[in-house]
Amino acid sequence: MTSLTPAYPKTFSYYHPIHVRYADLDTLLHVNNVTIMQYVESARIGYYRAAGIWDGSMTGGFGMVVASVHIDFLVSIQFSDEVRVGVRASHVGAKSMRFEFQVESADGETAFARGEVVMVAFNNAENKSRRVPQEWREKLAAFEQNEKFLS
Repeated sequence: MTSLTPAYPKTFSYYHPIHVRYADLDTLLHVNNVTIMQYVESARIGYYRAAGIWDGSMTGGFGMVVASVHIDFLVSIQFSDEVRVGVRASHVGAKSMRFEFQVESADGETAFARGEVVMVAFNNAENKSRRVPQEWREKLAAFEQNEKFLS
């Protein structure tokens, strides 16, 4: 069913509640895969704000771009399902950061989808990648309680 091993944590550093809307459904009457990616995007933005690496300002650009997204769809989300998305940083490199996510039932009992997003720190003015700022490393290390992010 999925290529990812069930090694995801039972809990994530951040959970983002999702309200399933009727408009999220497709002709098969379950939440469309594109909409699930929108749920993940909303959760990542919430995570960035909660961790303190983005204040919501768009001045000078966002500071990151999506380099890669991998998602495994496990179980269809129905209109009546209560949903949340768990997010955690799993790796901070020189220029990139990896975030694992899981779209799951509000009680955490059912995983609907899971995957990983690779984000690259980006300088919009110069239109090129940049090093992950030390301030982000420090905030992510504190938020995730993971000192490995500091190096």
